[in-house]
Amino acid sequence: MKCIYKMILFLIICSAIGSATHGNLDELYIVYRGASDASAAAALGNDMFVVADDENNVLRIYKMNLESLPIACYDLTPFIVDDPKYPEADIEGATMVDGRIYWITSHGRNKDGEMRQNRYRFFATSVKVENDSVILTPVGTPCRTLIQEMTKSEMTQHLELDKVTRFDAEKLKKKEREKLAPKKEGLNIEGLCATPDGKTLYIGFRNPQFFDRVTSKKRAIIVPLHNPHQVIEDGKLPIFGFPILWDLDGLGIRSMEYSRFHKSYFIIAGPQDETPRFALYRWSGKKESPPILVKKFPIDQSNFTPEALIVFENSGRLLILSDDGNIVIDISDASECLKGKILKDGKCLNKYLSDQNKKHFRGMWLVP
Repeated sequence: MKCIYKMILFLIICSAIGSATHGNLDELYIVYRGASDASAAAALGNDMFVVADDENNVLRIYKMNLESLPIACYDLTPFIVDDPKYPEADIEGATMVDGRIYWITSHGRNKDGEMRQNRYRFFATSVKVENDSVILTPVGTPCRTLIQEMTKSEMTQHLELDKVTRFDAEKLKKKEREKLAPKKEGLNIEGLCATPDGKTLYIGFRNPQFFDRVTSKKRAIIVPLHNPHQVIEDGKLPIFGFPILWDLDGLGIRSMEYSRFHKSYFIIAGPQDETPRFALYRWSGKKESPPILVKKFPIDQSNFTPEALIVFENSGRLLILSDDGNIVIDISDASECLKGKILKDGKCLNKYLSDQNKKHFRGMWLVP
């Protein structure tokens, strides 16, 4: 009789796993509302996090396991935007150092290859957490010339970043300009990570990648920034270290963070374009040792797009956030979608929903 019960229990468990894997995929995720394009995030203690949406300049605070709207919002537009005509800064990376969060934007052109000055920012906010209250305050002065200085640095000359930024060209022909879009041949920064001592920040590139002529493989680029505090506080010129180049199976950096719990770095790797191929890597921090593949994210109908990685000081779990802006949403009325953004089938992309509170992004727990 016990064997029969065990068999029945086994079948029930298998059925549940099958349903979660192939049927109700959203049951695997925590759904956060009020934003759609989660692009950068940092832990605030053990039960909250702050996240940026690359479609606007608002930082939102969420309870970790609570499927709800943000408990606080901070609009950084007055702090980081110079050109109000094109206000999107495209925030893509974040990392916490001693109560300060450093943020970095894509430092790339827009989807049409057009230069937008607000997308070239490296800046910081201080954070103070008391119980459920969070106060974020801008710190120092945003750096507007980080990538320009990087292209001139002796440390990075071999990367030929000038070819994917083209700051030297006053006017480009349309085809040349379109090639410089971040998801084509242009520059696109998406990773920012502090070393354990907080003195150096690693800047991770989604695009370009370095072509290794010896192995005929593309390698992801990580450039060390050795004086982030002085850049923000004193307006000093950035000091860069020699780049680290990784073979991530043709993928670039989408997010990167150091885990004190694991005493290792974790890296989300992804393609330069919209190809659905993502992987999680682990790195010891030793420059002579390459990252090790932890897992590949499955390609399925859930459209989970790993974009931000959060580590917690006292936990072995990682929280992965998805950029869900391009998920198609059923709507009942045209007013639910921004004007001119309704799809041909009458549906709407998540990021174009007119009601901000109906937008959503998902989080997924991983234990390496």
